[in-house]
Amino acid sequence: MRLMRVLASAENIAMCLMLWVLFLIVALQFFTRYVLNNSFGWTEEIARMLLIITTYLGAVVCARNRSHIRVDLILMLIPEPAKIWYFRITDLVCACLFGYLSWTAARFALTTRLEMSSIEFPKSIIFWICAGSLLLMTLHYVIHLFHSHATEQNPEVIKGGY
Repeated sequence: MRLMRVLASAENIAMCLMLWVLFLIVALQFFTRYVLNNSFGWTEEIARMLLIITTYLGAVVCARNRSHIRVDLILMLIPEPAKIWYFRITDLVCACLFGYLSWTAARFALTTRLEMSSIEFPKSIIFWICAGSLLLMTLHYVIHLFHSHATEQNPEVIKGGY
């Protein structure tokens, strides 16, 4: 559990840092475009890539906290013992889906040779970050899947966190 808390802190810190860097790049873009009337050419593409990374890191946090979008109507209609199995099945499906997407993203990162148009920076690094984020989401859902014995004794664990 201590390792998971350290991983959760690292994920939160990475997401916050990426969000701040994104904010600074967009603020620089806004300042140079509207105040100086002469914007840098690279800020828009960098901001787009940072937004993609921030989105994936945010998705990792959502996977850890079990706060991804789901249909709660089903949860209200099924009896309490079936809810445990509902969460196990959805965790298994999510783990398989994110595992497959991680594998696909890694294959794509290995084969791409594209570079950003405004600066000489390989796009494969962005794809590797996406693949790593998807792998972390897979890890969190696998942990939720095998951590389900705790949910039988404490339903609050279902709501997320470790």
